[in-house]
Amino acid sequence: MMTMQSVYDLAVIGAGPAGIVGATTAASMGAGVALIDRYGDLGGAGANTGTVPSKTLRETALALSGIGSRDLYASVFHCAAKRPSPT
Repeated sequence: MMTMQSVYDLAVIGAGPAGIVGATTAASMGAGVALIDRYGDLGGAGANTGTVPSKTLRETALALSGIGSRDLYASVFHCAAKRPSPT
């Protein structure tokens, strides 16, 4: 039984953000690159199921609520006890 073999200059294991950058950088320099990932979606867990979707959902909720246009976003408020005025 014959198998097809390919020769690559670089094998990148993991198609997360770092793997994609490494693979595309090497390929842009003319290297033959094999990108290996156990999942079908590129981007890794952070982009597909983890922190990126949750941050996107949070930012979308803030944008739709209009909180950014009310000058409340990223502001710090301090409450101080009311002091009696000197007499």
